[in-house]
Amino acid sequence: MCIQELFSKTWYGFDLDDTLHEFRRASAEASTHLFQAIHASNNHISIDTLRTTYQDILRNATADAFTDGRTSTEYRRERFGRLLQAHGLVDTLLLDSLLEIYRNSLRENLALKEGALQLLQTLQHLGKKVIVITEGPTDAQEWTVQELGIRPYVDILVTTNDIGKSKVDGLFGVVLKKYNIAVDDIIYFGDNKIRDVQAARAEGILAVLYDAKEGFHLEDKNALRVNSWAIVKNILVRGE
Repeated sequence: MCIQELFSKTWYGFDLDDTLHEFRRASAEASTHLFQAIHASNNHISIDTLRTTYQDILRNATADAFTDGRTSTEYRRERFGRLLQAHGLVDTLLLDSLLEIYRNSLRENLALKEGALQLLQTLQHLGKKVIVITEGPTDAQEWTVQELGIRPYVDILVTTNDIGKSKVDGLFGVVLKKYNIAVDDIIYFGDNKIRDVQAARAEGILAVLYDAKEGFHLEDKNALRVNSWAIVKNILVRGE
């Protein structure tokens, strides 16, 4: 892909979790605090056992990619409640405290990917438009961009909860139509090969995989990959 093509786009789209910020790391820390609180209330249940049970619950609970319109609190209350019930615990006060513990820990551990803020600032300075297209509850993702301090640089935030479709079920096409974005005028970055890259490309969008562990590759349109937001910024600013 030529550098001019990257620079020519008006719209720059991004996934949110694990693309612009370290969601897995923050979520893992928050979950650990959750398990520790449950273990403290009943030390017969090990943290490892709770973690295994919760992973099974997550696999089932997130299968619809948060398309049913519920809030993050409703999703979490359901998941945490199922975790307690799976181990014979029925405690409303404990459940309420778990919601607070998880949210507070998530806030403390939120962190942007290196170079993400500077890239967003550069895009705004260049007069580009930024759209975040992400799977998740609307309130949680709005809260996340606010807490990360990047809301002023995001022109549009769209979630699967807003639209009622997951990325692999046509979300991208609906978003382009809703916001009158020409398919040739947007580039989209995401960390998931299937849910981000393949799903966006299926709608004709120029899509780029973000993978910090792999090499930088911008030669083949069918295998675009970046591993550093700082390098993307340099391409935009200096054409290098």
